[in-house]
Amino acid sequence: MQRSRSGFTLIELVIVIVVGSILTSIALTQISGAQGRVAVKGARTTYAAVQARARAHGIEMGQNVLFHVDSTGDSIWIEHDGNVLEKILFRSERNVDIRISPTGAPTSFMHCFSPRGYTDVTCNSNSSILRIEFWQTSDSSTLISLPMGQLVLE
Repeated sequence: MQRSRSGFTLIELVIVIVVGSILTSIALTQISGAQGRVAVKGARTTYAAVQARARAHGIEMGQNVLFHVDSTGDSIWIEHDGNVLEKILFRSERNVDIRISPTGAPTSFMHCFSPRGYTDVTCNSNSSILRIEFWQTSDSSTLISLPMGQLVLE
């Protein structure tokens, strides 16, 4: 008399576990790559938002408001009358590096937003077109900063 056994053999279970672990490792690789892309795009968006807030503060207060960019410290901040109104640290908060190009560009600069919403070129520390890049490992995102305070997203 033969008994019919129900269930899986050990070999079948091992094959299922191996296939499952391969699929999991592929999925984790794709997710980690997406995290870097999201981080640099988020940093670019944050930069644009803080610069827009600096412009809005200048208009609202009716006085010049300073927007500082420091690529060596990977930070940006808004300053009015010597008081820092808002500061973002990209390296420590978002693990993103800021790089400014072209070659020979300053490592830090300042835009001075006037009550009219544009930069006051007499108080800006830079009057050239700068490319600002946000990097995390091999992922990057870029924007162009124009002398009058406009941003062009790439």
